[in-house]
Order: sequence, then structure tokens, then C-alpha cells
Amino acid sequence: MNKMTQAVLAALALSFGFGSTAVYAEDAETSGRPGHNPKPPINWSKCNTLGCEKEIPISLKINKKCILTGGNAIVLSAAGGTQNTNYSITTNTPYVLNLQTANAGINNATFVKHETDPSETISTTIVTTKQGAGAVPLGNSSHAGQAVDNYTLSVTNAAVGATQLAGNYTDSYLIKAYY
Repeated sequence: MNKMTQAVLAALALSFGFGSTAVYAEDAETSGRPGHNPKPPINWSKCNTLGCEKEIPISLKINKKCILTGGNAIVLSAAGGTQNTNYSITTNTPYVLNLQTANAGINNATFVKHETDPSETISTTIVTTKQGAGAVPLGNSSHAGQAVDNYTLSVTNAAVGATQLAGNYTDSYLIKAYY
């Protein structure tokens, strides 16, 4: 019976932490060594008699995006007339659309000029329309975005006279969408 009592007392001593001094001794040995990181203190501030709580934030960032598609080259006719092309701007935020021509800036009454003699020009008129909204002026205009905005570019020229200098005449329609 004496041995049984000793075994019970030894088990009780271990359960109350009397036998865990080896763990503390090991921590004490390594605490002075370089590179040893002691355990951070436990923050009990969010705990109470009813339990604990913690808030974990969740977030998602979507960067601004702009995609410009379409817009084929326009080849004018010496017989005159109107030529069209379509393009679209897809954005996920409001944007400012800046439209210009290389030869006349923000003037709709523009021209194509001869490749080697810039004094030789042929008058053109440019009209831009936005599907569902009508005409869009050259220069800056604001748009709601968060959609696929479809545009039509129309370029009109009069018939060319028989004495017009032969060669290539060019202009460029410049599109810039920014936030």
C-alpha cells in the first residue's frame, strides 16, 4: 500500500506542474544565446469571461483598366463621300476621352495633307458618335465608363479636282482615354 500511495502522490505532483522544471530549465539555457527569439507575450485584451473575439479584415483591390479595340484605317475616295470605322473603349471607371487630329487638333474641319508638299491639302470633316449618346466633340469629354462604349468615326471629303497634285495625303485621328 505504501508503494501505491507513492505512485498516486507522484502522479498528482506531475499533474500540478512540479515535474515540468526540465522545460523551463531548457528555455533558461537558450535564452541568452544569440538568435534565440523568446516567445511573445499573449495578448489577452480581447478575452473576457464569455470568450474571445478577433476581427480579420478581407480586401480586394481592382486596378483601373482601359481597353481600346477596333478602328480600321480609313481610305478616302477621290470621288468624295463619307468613310466610317468603329472602335470601342472598355473601362471599369469613369474616364475623359480626348479626340484630336494630327493636322487640325480639335477642329472637326480638318484636312489631309500631301506627303511631300504640306501646302497641298484636301479638306475633310470628322464626326464622332457614341452609340446611344450622339455626337462627341473633338477635345475632352467626360464619360461614365464601367461599360463598353462603342464609337463611330465618320470622315467626309469632297470630290478632288482634276488638277490636284498626285500623291498620298494623310491625317491621323488620335484617341486618348484617361482617368
